[in-house]
Amino acid sequence: MLAEGAAKTGDIPKRRLGKVGFEASILGWGAQHIGQPASDQPTVDRIVAEGIDSGINFIDTAPNYGQSEEKVGRALKGKRDKVFLISKIETRTREEAMGQIRESLRRLQTDHLDCVHYHNIGRSDRWPDIDAALSETGPFGALLEAKKQGMIRHIGCSTHSFPGRTLKAFDTGQFDLFMGVLNFVDRHVYNLESKILPEAKRRGIGVIAMKALGGPVRGPAGARLSSPADYVPAMRYVWSLPEVAVAAVGFRTVEEMRQAVAAVRPFKPLSPAEFKELSERGKVVAAQWGQTKGRVG
Repeated sequence: MLAEGAAKTGDIPKRRLGKVGFEASILGWGAQHIGQPASDQPTVDRIVAEGIDSGINFIDTAPNYGQSEEKVGRALKGKRDKVFLISKIETRTREEAMGQIRESLRRLQTDHLDCVHYHNIGRSDRWPDIDAALSETGPFGALLEAKKQGMIRHIGCSTHSFPGRTLKAFDTGQFDLFMGVLNFVDRHVYNLESKILPEAKRRGIGVIAMKALGGPVRGPAGARLSSPADYVPAMRYVWSLPEVAVAAVGFRTVEEMRQAVAAVRPFKPLSPAEFKELSERGKVVAAQWGQTKGRVG
């Protein structure tokens, strides 16, 4: 039965998550913002319960998202088997990474994570030596060991920029998932669409879009694609990319979750004419935004 207030007008489409094989809802939940103190547990409980009832089966969180892991863990009690659950590592050493995985499991109240990402592998301040970061004596070794022990099922990485670091990770042959900044504006700045997605497809690596609505780390205050004119086109853009399995969207409220669900149910891929028109608009906006996610790399 649907949670109160949920509107059901059709199923959320699903796509195969690369070689992982999981049939993921093309709309996922990026649970960063609910980690803030202003977001209370009852709201998170409602987002999770109604989201699952609506067909969302993909949740992404991370240790540095405030209290996100704890809140998601409480909300998923009795529902853990209904979602593909991702968290991340953000540390330099094997020991620290293993400790971070154990802490995520504890906070999320689960015995396994479906995937753990390197959190923005493009950050040289977090991992100044990418070869060390991808060595078995570094955090990569912790991920391999955690997978061997059944603590995690898949290894992945996210990035905002510096695609060469992601491609180096892919070369290990151990990465199953990739999460990247993909929207019709940043396509003309970072262009992960052509720099990473073809290689992900070639290797069978599942692709998750993030920041589909802009969501800059820095830059113009108005660098968002959440206006009524941009919201649905921005979502249609990422879902129209053939390599993308899921767009992880950061719902702060039940109402925002319902807005996303309403956008995904009638989804149709952009026509060539619509894609061209949106791309031209993206070029104009990209010139205004600039490098909102750091240097291109």
